[in-house]
Amino acid sequence: MIRVRVKCGRCSESLMDEQMQIDGRPSIRVVAKYGTKTGILNLSSNYGSYRINSEIELKKGAIARLSCPHCKKEMRGSRSCEKCKAPMIPLALQEGGIVQICARRGCKKHCVEFEDPEAELRAFYGAYSTFYKG
Repeated sequence: MIRVRVKCGRCSESLMDEQMQIDGRPSIRVVAKYGTKTGILNLSSNYGSYRINSEIELKKGAIARLSCPHCKKEMRGSRSCEKCKAPMIPLALQEGGIVQICARRGCKKHCVEFEDPEAELRAFYGAYSTFYKG
């Protein structure tokens, strides 16, 4: 699996949590709000893994609002999930580009987008591919 490293799209602080390991790797730490409850949510940094560790219960089908633990700004994009119509949450890749994840617990829709495809794909493959020769 590919391990992604992400940062907040607003304040650019790293969202990587070295202390909380999921799938044997540092997790992605955000603040989740569901209903009246708020707590830390750690997501697997392995692209394609859906494992989490949450301080609050997120039932299947629940739509959470996620915020940056540093700047406290809500992470929200302008897109809706193509599968379930819930909001998509943008997470900025440290190498450039964005990973969009669905806010609905249990939905497996996600995608990677690049603003400057040539430069960001080169950085992405340089960071994640053992076959890239640049």
